[in-house]
Amino acid sequence: MPRCDGGPELLTGGTAFRTFHESKPGDDLVDLLIQARDEDDRLSEGELVNTVFSLITAGHETTASMIARGVFRLLLHPGQWAELVADPALTATAVEEILRFDGPPASAFMRRVTEDIDLPSGSLGAGTVVMPNLNAANHDPQAFPEPGRFDIHRFVHHPPNPHVAFGYGPHRCLAASLARVELTEAIRALVTRRPALRLTASPESVTWTDGLVYRPVAMQVTTGG
Repeated sequence: MPRCDGGPELLTGGTAFRTFHESKPGDDLVDLLIQARDEDDRLSEGELVNTVFSLITAGHETTASMIARGVFRLLLHPGQWAELVADPALTATAVEEILRFDGPPASAFMRRVTEDIDLPSGSLGAGTVVMPNLNAANHDPQAFPEPGRFDIHRFVHHPPNPHVAFGYGPHRCLAASLARVELTEAIRALVTRRPALRLTASPESVTWTDGLVYRPVAMQVTTGG
């Protein structure tokens, strides 16, 4: 995606956003969306801005935050970090456990129940609107033995109860495969290029963002031996 220096203007109609892409048109996704707006009015200005904003949020912020949370979790388990350093091929399996253990704290989207259903906590009638907590499902002891235990070997044998960090069914994240690749390559690069990475401050001192995108604000680390 070409760089746009429009700043907040991007969210309010985007004079700078529009000028940049109209002066230097290309064939990337943003330019194709602009063409959809300009040709036959297939996208309104508001739809264009909201779509680009969603792409930035869902395509970058979520993955960047997941990388930060995953690295933090691994550094809390130096023994498992050492295993990845010794065998980087375990990274893809470790990523699945990171996604299960430190995935989204809750779904950002509400759902409407389509039929009556009985749950241990009570009954829900058809038409009820709910906000499912994916993280709770990923820590269900009936699906994952000892769900509070972080274990990079958990998914080695592909158990019958995969996590739902990316959602499920028709609501599954369209970019799940890309996110997995990005997360795997980022962590593999760290364990191979910075094998001695470790925290230099207590985990309790790490401050976190407060909002939909949840990640450490900063982590004090060292790459020395």
